[in-house]
Amino acid sequence: MDERKRLEELRGQLLDMDLELLRTLERRARLTQDLARMRTGTSRFAPPADGTHLQALEKAVAAPLAPSAVRPIFTAIDAACRVYETAPRVAYLGAEGGFGWMATRAQFGLAAELVRAETIAAAIEEVARSRADFAVVPYETAKDGPILPTILAIAAADLKVVGERQVTQALALVNASGDPSDVEKIYVSPQDHLVCMQYLETNYPRALALDVRSPAMAWELASENHGSAAIVPRGSAFARDLRVARENIADEGEARVRYAMLSRLPAPRSGADATALIFSVHDHPGALHDILQFFKERSCNLRRIQSRPVAAEGWEYVFYVEVGGHTTDRNLVAALEGVKREAKMLKIIGSFPLEFPDAPLPEPDARPR
Repeated sequence: MDERKRLEELRGQLLDMDLELLRTLERRARLTQDLARMRTGTSRFAPPADGTHLQALEKAVAAPLAPSAVRPIFTAIDAACRVYETAPRVAYLGAEGGFGWMATRAQFGLAAELVRAETIAAAIEEVARSRADFAVVPYETAKDGPILPTILAIAAADLKVVGERQVTQALALVNASGDPSDVEKIYVSPQDHLVCMQYLETNYPRALALDVRSPAMAWELASENHGSAAIVPRGSAFARDLRVARENIADEGEARVRYAMLSRLPAPRSGADATALIFSVHDHPGALHDILQFFKERSCNLRRIQSRPVAAEGWEYVFYVEVGGHTTDRNLVAALEGVKREAKMLKIIGSFPLEFPDAPLPEPDARPR
């Protein structure tokens, strides 16, 4: 068999496999929608390909695929399958093509209708006023921890955290050639410009830096003009026609941010959940100890606890806690009843499936089939 015929044969086999995969994905999408319809009284957003599900797939993968390839593949598949009778409307923070936009697209897929919000408060209000089904907002940074004003705003609006997505934020300089010496003009969004000003002043003091509305527009303009470059989030899908000239150019390097998915309805139990809550204590010795004892007695694992002062409340402090489990779990229900009796204030922020759960992987014979 000559090389041309062999090539055609391999392409035919590939097409047959892809058609078979397509039929399987269609069945998966129908199953995902059936699961969504059964979630009465809870948020219809609860990605099944997450947490322990993804970990089981990463453990089951075999060569030539690598475990690192599993998560992006199945995250994209799951987002594509979560298309309901009406595509969800999702508010996000920032500009089109920015990190908030990327986190939202990754979580909700291409079918979702995205609504840009200028501030976290505006994104929260879109959901609180039923103008959007979900909001995606920065919730925690590796540098500063949980963002208390955001958490208090979620509590005040009576919304629930129903998901999380951890993002490593890094900026890249991209152009047509991939050669940094070709850069004469740089397009950048105002927000990204602020975090890489020192880099630009040091490396491109003579280049013209032009602020544009969004990273998406920066890429579009750079792709149309010779000698132009764009500053965009690393891994931007829309920057595929340009090449990376310089990686990780923000003045302070990469930033790790956890985004929260907000809804009016709570998330259903997934089996690998965490519950976020805030509380304050009465002013007497041992008050915090007494409250934490309820979690210990019910074997509830405190994943994190941090205190923050509340603005306009003198020296009043609020405690932010994340505890393993879902609010419907018996042991957590009992623990929270005790906390409610002893705390000065208690507010449940939400239970949500963990993106990277601490639970051990299931054994091979116990994997979902």
